[in-house]
Parts: sequence; C-alpha cells; structure tokens
Amino acid sequence: MIGKYTVKEINDSFKYLLASRTIRSIAISFTTSALPLYLVFVLNQDLIGVSATYFVIILFVSLTSFIFGMLGDRIGYGNTMIIAEVLPLLGLTGLTISTFVTDNASLMLTIVVISAMLAGISTAGGMRGAFSAGQQALVANNWKDQNDRVHRLSRIFTMAAIGSILGSLLLALQGTLTNVLHQYGFAELQSAALAFRYMFAICMLLMFLSMLSLFFIKETAKTEKKQALFIKKESSPHIFKVMASQIFAGIGVGLAIPILPAIVAKSYALDASTASQFIGYMFGASYIIIAMASFYMSRLIYRKKVNTLKVASIVRAMQGVAMVLIAFVISIGIAIPYGAEFGLLLLSMLYSVYAMFIGIGAPLRSAINIGGVNNQDYGTASAVMGMSIQLPQASVGLSGFLSEALPSFLSLPIAIGGIFMSVSGVIYWKLLNRDEPVKKH
Repeated sequence: MIGKYTVKEINDSFKYLLASRTIRSIAISFTTSALPLYLVFVLNQDLIGVSATYFVIILFVSLTSFIFGMLGDRIGYGNTMIIAEVLPLLGLTGLTISTFVTDNASLMLTIVVISAMLAGISTAGGMRGAFSAGQQALVANNWKDQNDRVHRLSRIFTMAAIGSILGSLLLALQGTLTNVLHQYGFAELQSAALAFRYMFAICMLLMFLSMLSLFFIKETAKTEKKQALFIKKESSPHIFKVMASQIFAGIGVGLAIPILPAIVAKSYALDASTASQFIGYMFGASYIIIAMASFYMSRLIYRKKVNTLKVASIVRAMQGVAMVLIAFVISIGIAIPYGAEFGLLLLSMLYSVYAMFIGIGAPLRSAINIGGVNNQDYGTASAVMGMSIQLPQASVGLSGFLSEALPSFLSLPIAIGGIFMSVSGVIYWKLLNRDEPVKKH
C-alpha cells in the first residue's frame, strides 16, 4: 500500500476510497440515526439515559481517534484506516447480538454501550461516514495542491452523502418493518427489536465490504520519517487556532445533535415505527442536500471562484442560526398551528437548510485545517484537531439533563448548541484570517 507510485496510480486508487466511504456511510448513517431511537423504544431509556450513554461513547471515540491519528504518522494513514475500520465492524456485530437479549435489560444496555463505543457512534444525522482516522491525512499526503485536496474531499463528502441517503432509507424501512411485524402479531417491543436486528446485520456486512476496499488504496511514501515526538513547532500555531474554534463547535454539536431524534420523538409523541420513518426521511432529504451542496462547492473551488476561509466561516455561523430555528419549532411540538404534520414538515425543511451549510462547509474546513500543517504531522494534527471537536461533544451529558429538568423547554439545549455553533464560525474567521499559510492557499 505504501510506496512510490505514479500520479496515475495514486489517482486511480482514489475510487476505492470513494467506494469505501460510500458503503461505510450507509452503515454509519443508519446506526447514528437509529441508536437514540433504539435506546428509547427498545431499551426504554429516558433522555437522561440517552445522553449519559452518548457521554461515555464520545469520550471513548475521542481517545481512540487521537491514538489512531498519532499511529498514522508512523505506520501509514491507509494502514491506520484499515485498523480503525475493524472497530465499527465489531461494534455493529455487538449491536446485532444485543437484539437477542431483550429479556435482560441491564446486560442489553451494557452490550449496546460497548458496541456503540467500538462503532464510533456519536452525532446523529452528521456526516460520520465521511470521517475516519487517517482519511484526512491520507488525502493531504497523496494530493499536495490545496484546490485538488478540496476537490477530492468534496467528492468524498458527496459520495458519503449519497451513501447516507441510503442509510436513512434503511431507518425508514426499519420503521415500516416494525409496523408490519406488529400487524402480524408480534408485540411492539419484539417487532422493534427484530427490525433493528435485521438492519444492524445488514450494516455489519456493509462495514466489512468497506474495510476490504481500503486494501486497494495506494499511499505515497514520505521522503522523511516523522522526527518530532508529537508535532513540529511550525505546525502548532495553526493547530491551536483551529482547536479554539472547534471547541465551541463541539460543545454546540454535543448539546444539539446526538439526542435530536429522541427529542423530536418525545416532543411530537411519535411511536417507534413513526419516529423511525420520519427521522429516516428527514435525514435522507438532508443528505441529498449535502450531496448537492458539496458537489457544487467542489466545482467552484476547482475553478478558484470562492474564498474558502470566508465561506467556511459564514456557513458554520449559519448552521447555528438554523439550529436555533429548529429548536423553536420543536419547542412548540404538537401545539403548533396547522397541526403536528405541518410542524414536522417545517422541521424537515429547516434541517435541510442546516444540512446545506454542512455540505458547503465541511470539505472547505477539512482542507483549511490541514493546510497549515507540516506534512510530517498530518496524522497527529488531524487527530488533535478532531479531538478538539469530538471531546467537547461530551456536553451531550448536559443536554439530556436540561431536557428532563425543564420539560416545558425540551429543546433548550438545541438552541444553546446553535448559539455555540454560530460563535465558533466567528472565531474561525477571526483567528485564521491572520494565518499566513492559509491565506497563501
């Protein structure tokens, strides 16, 4: 995998990375969206229980991402991606097994938490399938030109979004299957557990195929081995600036996103089948928007028609504005004028707007973040910067407590999270606007 390859060989191997990210996104997008509903409707957890589960998961994911990032600088980014792909494969296997022990709630919860940790589950509805340890560093190492990097990252996000659409449709299908099994005489809990079992098993197979695709990726060998124990001095200023912004973004995401499906289900009094169908279709529509936005942005970047830093900062701030509006609609719940159906439709439209800003900004920020880093530090820097947004997502632990403590303001943590997202966009521009390596790009 690691060696001296021609430009054509490196470029040809990119299709295997796209295939892996697409297949991976089907499995991960389903699992991230389904887990809150699985905890609520099958394990009978309240919002505090859901947020506490995510708190433990996020801490573990942050630690493993950091370890794999440092490992990539030493053994190769492609090799790290393969090793890191084994964990979600084991996690999805565990989630499938958990559906067989519905008669033992404590054992079932233990299996689910451990499995979700291994699977790397964190934010529901996010582009988790487009991210994994070593990937960002691999793109930076194989393609040196900044515009080429953004173009390829945009293609990854586009294909991951397409895969995520299919994953969301799996969630909608799971809801339909739950309803069908219930009509055929299965108890409500049993029908939901069976439907989740089939979907988790499908995702487990998809993750195995994603891992196989990674073996065909070619990685350019570095001319110099990593010399610094951690990161080189010239990389530090840029990394710290990115981290300062991402801490705020991480807090916002943790408050607003992980238990969003559970909050929506509770606010609109949805049953297991209806909740899965609605969340599946809502996230599916959002991924279509992400794919379109990411593809369009890749064309603009390739033609050098956009200021990457300015656009990346603005859309991050606008993500927060959209999330505050989403919180307002959820807060009204079934009391919304024109009925709950109108409220759910409005909620879907606002989430699609939020998704559009993700599709525009994610590939831009990925390229900008790695652009000011020394090539010996790609893996470690990606891990550190990733950890700076993942670890603050442990704020999800506060999200559930706020929602249960203030049932009249169920969506309050979502609104607060939106404010943090907007602030992070402003900080991103203020700090990196003076970063000379980024301005050169």
